[in-house]
Amino acid sequence: MVDAAESCDKSELVFVEQFVMGVPGFSSQYGSDTSISYTAYNVTGKPSKFPEYGDFPQAFVMRTYGNWWKECPSKLHPIMSQSLTKYDSQDFIDLEFEQSVYPVRVNIYETYNPGSVIRIWAADCNANWKLLWEGEPQDIGHMPRIFSPELRVINFETRLLRLEFYHLHLDYYTELDAVLMLGTKQPMSNLQYPHDLEDPSVGKLTSQILQLNIHNIPPQVDISNSISDFLGKDFPRYLSEANSMSSGLPLQTTNETGKKIDRLSDELILYIFGFLDLVSLCRCAQVSRHFYDLANDGLLYTELNLKVYWNYVTPCALNSLSHRCQYLQKLDLSWCGSMQVLRPADFISFITRCGKQLTHLRLNSCKFIDDRCIYKISKYCGCLRELGLENCVTVNGEAFRTLSCLHNLEYLNFYRTTIDNGPLQEILMASPHLKHINLGSCLRITNMDDVAITLGAFNSELVSADFWKTYSLTPAGVRALARCNKLEEVDLGWCLGFGPPGDSLHALARGCPRLKKLFFAALRGVTDRDLEPFIELCPLLEQVDLLGVRSISPDLCEKILKNCQNLKLLDISFCDQILKSQVVVWKHQYPSVCIKRSFQNPGDDLAYQM
Repeated sequence: MVDAAESCDKSELVFVEQFVMGVPGFSSQYGSDTSISYTAYNVTGKPSKFPEYGDFPQAFVMRTYGNWWKECPSKLHPIMSQSLTKYDSQDFIDLEFEQSVYPVRVNIYETYNPGSVIRIWAADCNANWKLLWEGEPQDIGHMPRIFSPELRVINFETRLLRLEFYHLHLDYYTELDAVLMLGTKQPMSNLQYPHDLEDPSVGKLTSQILQLNIHNIPPQVDISNSISDFLGKDFPRYLSEANSMSSGLPLQTTNETGKKIDRLSDELILYIFGFLDLVSLCRCAQVSRHFYDLANDGLLYTELNLKVYWNYVTPCALNSLSHRCQYLQKLDLSWCGSMQVLRPADFISFITRCGKQLTHLRLNSCKFIDDRCIYKISKYCGCLRELGLENCVTVNGEAFRTLSCLHNLEYLNFYRTTIDNGPLQEILMASPHLKHINLGSCLRITNMDDVAITLGAFNSELVSADFWKTYSLTPAGVRALARCNKLEEVDLGWCLGFGPPGDSLHALARGCPRLKKLFFAALRGVTDRDLEPFIELCPLLEQVDLLGVRSISPDLCEKILKNCQNLKLLDISFCDQILKSQVVVWKHQYPSVCIKRSFQNPGDDLAYQM
């Protein structure tokens, strides 16, 4: 949505002000694809709620916050942990605008728990990404804001931005209302700011921005020694030089360097190299021929995390790495290949060479993954124990069926994919060791009860089951799930087809005494009677989400707080019978428990509009 675009003399500064037109991609959303509440789509257009502050369904909300998802039974351990930085993002969203401009300012309208944006990227027409801004996450407090950090100058026009989010520090979900990009049609070096802010050629919003001096706001956080400086300037060159070395080009080194290196054994050097990230290994490969050979030892590449370098992973880089990954066991390619930088053929070539020993494969939000890729995974990755296909929306439902030939699977993430009943149930029946499954927002599954029945019959090792926003699960499915007596985590949040639970939750509590995480958000028919068995029979409970369970009473909450000795999290947002004053008292009485109570308007105890 373009608000102003004017043409004038080249000596004058001409702004183009535009809000988001579309959202080509994102990593997660609290909402569902069948609704507009809390979805990524809500970031398009002008602000609808700002400057109001509160929890609004008209905003964009991601699915997680804080450390809670890192402390639950289904948590994932990092791959190649030495590649992680201090603030590695948990989520992203891609924003498309109508016109390409040289960006001057990006205004992010945050309406709830602000402070999670840590990076802003811009892409050119050739899918090259440049970092516009990077900073630490911030603790802003309970107030709305327009976040408008000072941007780096880039030498190309863009109409595509990516925001990255770090929200482990947040007390609750963060929410975005809109994003405005302010830019020029000519490079900044060729322009001057207009002296007369009342000039009619200057748009109304631009004039206000200039008058308020918003375009010169300093960054709220000053980050020094950013890793992105290295990645943006040097990493592609190092990778290119490494490729040249493998082609036999001579390397230059000094005799003094060689003498020092000769004092170290290869075993010691390899041991030290084992603590280095991918960037550092590429640097070491530049030191000498000896270091080059050691830095390319396949035993250093049993784990490979490319998610942290998502914007630098090209077919050339993937091909170069494939020569070093003959012993590869764990691979994270999540977020890579945006804007068709990677094609299915590039992935297939890599997995054909390096997939035979893979045990962990994460491909979350990889748009290049299609049916052919799934076939090759099934063919070449027979040792797989973990497979993440979150947001791989281009895979046909029937293609998933080939995964049933993988018999060692323990962790499956199908969040927001097109998998349906038939292929999924075949996979489950072929996976007796399955421990974790994520079926959140899998809208093609028309009978989730059949899936739950299959889990109960064939997957006795199951530890966690995520049915978030799957609308065909009923009490019959929950009763079947109760047969998985090792279950420690279950998410039935927003399963709106659940209805009155009958005795199903009683059966779940009796059958699964090891439960630690219980998420029942927005289960309208649940009452105190349905939840009391968990207090009595599940003494290990740590996280309980009852958001929007309107019928629960203060007495029930008091029982949970008093009797669940391991409790760490209790979310009672939008529970009609729970008043703010009661929550204040409980927070003082039970300081070891994080009690969450969200709101749409400050002081509004009963607001809950969905």
